[in-house]
Formats: sequence, structure tokens, C-alpha cells
Amino acid sequence: MSDEEVTSETTEETAVSTETETPTEAVSSNDSLREKFRLTGDEEILKDVKPSIFAFIPMYLIALIILGAHMLFGIDWDASSDDNMLVKTMIFLLEISDIGEIGFVMVMLGVTWFNRMLNVSTSGKWTTIFLLVVAFTPPVLRLDDFIAWIMGKDAGFIPLDEFSYTLFGIFWAALFTLFTVFYQRSFHYAITNHRVIFTQHLIIPGDGRRILFDNINEVRTQRTMMGAMFGYNTIICDTGSQLGIGEDAMSVSVGSAPSNTTTEVGADGQVTKNMFRKMFAFVTYQRTRKIDLPDPRFSFFCITNWKSIEQLLNEMHQRHSQSGQLKDLKEQLTELHD
Repeated sequence: MSDEEVTSETTEETAVSTETETPTEAVSSNDSLREKFRLTGDEEILKDVKPSIFAFIPMYLIALIILGAHMLFGIDWDASSDDNMLVKTMIFLLEISDIGEIGFVMVMLGVTWFNRMLNVSTSGKWTTIFLLVVAFTPPVLRLDDFIAWIMGKDAGFIPLDEFSYTLFGIFWAALFTLFTVFYQRSFHYAITNHRVIFTQHLIIPGDGRRILFDNINEVRTQRTMMGAMFGYNTIICDTGSQLGIGEDAMSVSVGSAPSNTTTEVGADGQVTKNMFRKMFAFVTYQRTRKIDLPDPRFSFFCITNWKSIEQLLNEMHQRHSQSGQLKDLKEQLTELHD
């Protein structure tokens, strides 16, 4: 047998083995998806999709802000060039940071408050809690000094004697980025021949929502400027339950005392009361307006190839609607009559 015949036989065997392996892999993949989406017996997946890699860019920007805030306090600012307002501000914050890094705490609390007030995708409670943990890390590390001052000796409760802005900035930014990647990869959406499925495999496996096509009132898209730049879009399946419709508050809630009081308050007391009242109004200020708040758990959040998904949703929605069912019934009756 020649070398060419041996080579051709080997190539044919490889091709056959490849052909036999591919259907097996496809079946196992299909089985894993069926188990993941918990499909019924006759249910088939028409399309499955995940959020775009650019879907959570604002969250990654928060990680950069955390790193940038730490780096600002890690720079050795030159006091001689104090003509610049930024330099003046940073020197002032560094001077008051000698006790528990108060300047850094003030900056991070400002970032947390501003992010919370915007009521955007990064204003959730988990992001707020994370930013508060970052803000109060230096004072917590100073607890050892406080305990030593109370007890009169070094307690050795916390091994870190000095707060390194660079190391903690890299640590918190990397940790927040990992959390964001893990959160982003937890979402998976599917369109079957019966329903729309939204799942999130984060803490509870298989957590999500399933919507039958005849329960969908409207299919609409919400595209942002960033979505137009990176080629993704959000598709919302409205069921009339107001799920995913949020309120962005814009009101002022201030607790004030009655004007007709029996006690007389002096001028200094009145000024102090007005200052506290204005401060409380500033803290409790919220914005109010009716907007769509697409939730990644209940919508096709920031998906690519969204046009094909929207077209398939519209086709399946029309097929399962009353008009679509009447059309099918009419065609069946026409065929029977002919």
C-alpha cells in the first residue's frame, strides 16, 4: 500500500470521527441548555443570547473611579505649585487626612452620594454598599490605634499599621471588576417555541422569569447613545405588570417643626435650625420622573444581534396572539373546504 493511500485512509477516518463527534457535542450542549432553562417536553430553543461584553461599562467606570480616587491621595503633591485649584484642594484633603484619612473618606462618601443620587444603572444597593466599604476602610484600620489609646497598650488587633492608597486602590478596583464580570456572565436569555425565558445563575441557580407569548402586550426597544456606539440594544417584553418600569424621584423631603411654637428661639438657635434643615434637605433630595428602568433579570439587556431577536419575538408574538390564531384557524378551514 502506497503512502498516498495510507494518507487518504487516515484523512477519511479523521473526517468520519469528526462527523461522529460533532452531533454528540451538539446534543450534550443542547441537553445542558435544556436543563439550564428547565424546558418542558415539546419545548425547543429557537435562540439564546447573553448581554454584550460592553453592557456594564458604567460598572467598570466605577472601578476606575475607585482606583483614581486612591491614586489621587497616593501622589506626593507639590505645595509650591498651589496656584492650581486641584492642587490646593488635594493638599487640604491630605492635611486633614492625618487623622484616619478623613479627606479620603469625604471624597469617597461624595462619590457614593453622587452615584446614588443619579439613579442610573450603577446606583443599586450593592454598588452603594461596596463604595461605603471602600470609604470606611481607612477608619476601620485605625481601630487598632483607637483601642491602643483606650487600653494604653498596643492591642495588635489589626496587623496593618499603615494604609497604602496604591495597594488598596488596586485591590478594591480589581475586586469590583471581578464582581461585575461574575454578575454580567450570570445572565442568559432564550426564546423557545412557547415562551421567553430570562435566567440569572448568580447565587440561586435557575433564578429568573418565564413569559408566555400570549401574555406579552408589547415588544419595544430601548437604545442609548452608548448602545449605538458599541452595537447593542435592550429589548423589553411588556406584560402590563409594570415590572421593569421605575420611578426616578425628584422631590424634597424635609422634616420641619411647626411655625406656631410656644418656646421662643433666639437668633443663633434659628440660624442653627435653618442650617440643619437645609443640610437635611440636601441629603434627602431625590429626582422624580417616570422612566423605563430595564432590569437585566427581566429583559434582553444590552444584547448584540438585537434585530434578529426583535424580529423573532415579533413573529412569535404575532403567531400566538388572537389575530394569529384566527388566521391559522381560517387557513385550516379553507384547506378543509377545498
